[in-house]
Amino acid sequence: MLLAACLFCIMGMFVKVLSPNMPVIEVAFARNLFGFLWIFIALLLNPPKNKQGGKPFVLFFRGFAGGSAMMAYFYNMSVMPLGLAFSFSYTSPIFLALISAIFIHDKVSLKLWIALFIGFFGILLISNPASGDLSVVGFIIGIYSGVGAALAYLSIAKLAHFYDQRIIIGSLMFSGTLLPLLTLLVPYESYPIALFEPFIMPNLKEWILLLGLGVVSTYAQIYLTKAYGMGNPPLIGAISYVSIFLATLAGIILGDALPSFFVILGMLLIALSGILAVLSKKLSK
Repeated sequence: MLLAACLFCIMGMFVKVLSPNMPVIEVAFARNLFGFLWIFIALLLNPPKNKQGGKPFVLFFRGFAGGSAMMAYFYNMSVMPLGLAFSFSYTSPIFLALISAIFIHDKVSLKLWIALFIGFFGILLISNPASGDLSVVGFIIGIYSGVGAALAYLSIAKLAHFYDQRIIIGSLMFSGTLLPLLTLLVPYESYPIALFEPFIMPNLKEWILLLGLGVVSTYAQIYLTKAYGMGNPPLIGAISYVSIFLATLAGIILGDALPSFFVILGMLLIALSGILAVLSKKLSK
């Protein structure tokens, strides 16, 4: 999990370096295309066995939710300090617990309610509405990166009984490749944010960086999956929050400003909230 966290931070550094010269949606497209081809070849070489399928709409929903959340995540990394972008993304356990309680009627323990309260207070601190540093649109996209990921994770639990794990990951990569192409149907001038911009042909250096992004992010996903496959998901989930602080350090190396006291406090509260949320599942069993 620690290796996966380091690789995800390196992925963020690639996005940060590429995004000033390339549309971030193009960067997201390249990352997902690489992952989709990787999964497609793996499925051809070793076809799935003993999985019956039969849930195409849930698979589509997982791909759309995860793919759109990833686009939001990449946008966050391009316009925010890396630590802040990772913090928004790691609100997903908070929203996962909340969505499960509202729509699936999961029982919410007192510990989980405390975790949710801490998490939302942390979100307020990192968004810092009084300072005006983060626009309303930026805040909404930041929150959606966590909400969309939570919806995708919720669907994975159901899909795991019907599909090979590679197909589930492939649905994310396919959607993350298709959604950027669909945005071409609407004139770029109609979009309110810089996520959607005209295509720019990469130069040699950018092609190399895009290839590095694809390799690093794919291996980060592989090691993340391996970590959860070794058992004790709550503990693994708790360890994953080291990514926020690694990303903050990586962002500072690339020139991000030092976060303020309140932003650091907000990051700590989101990490604490997420750790309490994932551990509460273990404690409640």
